[in-house]
Amino acid sequence: MINTVSINGNNAIITFDYEVFLGRQTGTIENCVIKPTRSILKILKENNAKAIFFVDATWLLFLRENFPDDLKLVTEQLKSIIATGSSVELHLHPHWVQAYRTEDKILFKSFENYRLHSLSQEGILDLFRKSIELLESITLQKIRCFRAGGFCIEPFDQIKNAFETFDIKYDFSVATGMQLKGGNEYDYDFSDSPNLPFYHFNYDVKKPEPEGQFVEIPLSTYKNNPVYRIINKVLLKLYNDKIFGDGKSIQETSYYFFKSFYRRLKFSTNILTINKTSTAIFRNQLRNHFKRYRLLVIVSHPKTMSKLALDNLSHITKNHNTLNSFDLDNLLIS
Repeated sequence: MINTVSINGNNAIITFDYEVFLGRQTGTIENCVIKPTRSILKILKENNAKAIFFVDATWLLFLRENFPDDLKLVTEQLKSIIATGSSVELHLHPHWVQAYRTEDKILFKSFENYRLHSLSQEGILDLFRKSIELLESITLQKIRCFRAGGFCIEPFDQIKNAFETFDIKYDFSVATGMQLKGGNEYDYDFSDSPNLPFYHFNYDVKKPEPEGQFVEIPLSTYKNNPVYRIINKVLLKLYNDKIFGDGKSIQETSYYFFKSFYRRLKFSTNILTINKTSTAIFRNQLRNHFKRYRLLVIVSHPKTMSKLALDNLSHITKNHNTLNSFDLDNLLIS
């Protein structure tokens, strides 16, 4: 597969956070990761498209010690991802260091290590080293991109040393204009982040610096009209659209999901994703986005894929030029 960047057309970076659920029920590896990723790769191959899979390497480290047969399944699939022209990059959820196995289940002692910042500098570097070594031993390719678990990249200056040590250039952790404030470990605030398709930075992921050594490629977001939100929910209900994964998210009992009726009726900023979005709404979002920008960055998860999500993936890969991580240098030049 030839890596190209469209100079005159629209480019799409489709990213998948490759992981199981992180709540009280992680779900099965078959239904949350292996099967939905097979369906994703089938569509990518049919449309000569590519994507970036941000693999939760802290989960893989846990599998290596506790479920080696599951790690073998993941290893084979990651090789398939590479073989079909997509990329594997680094994703970290540090609270896996407090996970434990009880029979065939996985439980977490706590989520106090949800953010990388809960670890010492030595602990951060050690986690990056082990994770990168494991991924690169599987893919035989250099890791150059990163996405923080739960988008918890700030304050970046505490992670900067790891980026420099392991030569990571691209970050995909910022969601332009979004914030999550519930007093939890997984809160973030990008409400004042720059509205740019990508930019260089040094010490602060929200402060562009033309000569910065790192590059932030933010997730595409949109203003969510409450009317469209209601229409989308009705359409999803009519289609009986259900995700393939069989686990529970850490945030499903949080303030983030149980907002007041008043907040549900407000305009909000949301991440543009193929998941939990009806085909009509998704295509309208794409049209509106490409009226303003030539680059689209989508985040998704195999565990939350559904029939409609696969339809959305098929639509975007048929109609737009897609990029993997090896295209990023050319993207900056173009």
